[in-house]
Amino acid sequence: MVYSLDFLAAIFAMATGFATAWVAVEIVRLAGWREPEPAEGRLHPVRVGIEVALAAVLGPRLLLVNGFRNWRAGMMSLPLYALLALVAAGWSMCSGVIVLQLAFASGYFMA
Repeated sequence: MVYSLDFLAAIFAMATGFATAWVAVEIVRLAGWREPEPAEGRLHPVRVGIEVALAAVLGPRLLLVNGFRNWRAGMMSLPLYALLALVAAGWSMCSGVIVLQLAFASGYFMA
């Protein structure tokens, strides 16, 4: 049996993931992030780790924004954009669960 609270929890986790992506993209823009350029030589492993973590957090927002831009320009069909939006929603739900788990594990919400 599926309860309505399960759907609400899933929607809350997805909204948390999208909000985290939007906040993170604004923070990295304020920090001076620009579009990546091709790197010359080897990158430091710490930088690669930071870029992978940023891509994991910013992914849903980038999928939606770039997909919408490509759909409006006629470079992508509407069914493909709908599939892209579903992938972004699932990705956002996964990252939202991680953010919520970190928030509750921090003990801040234990009153």
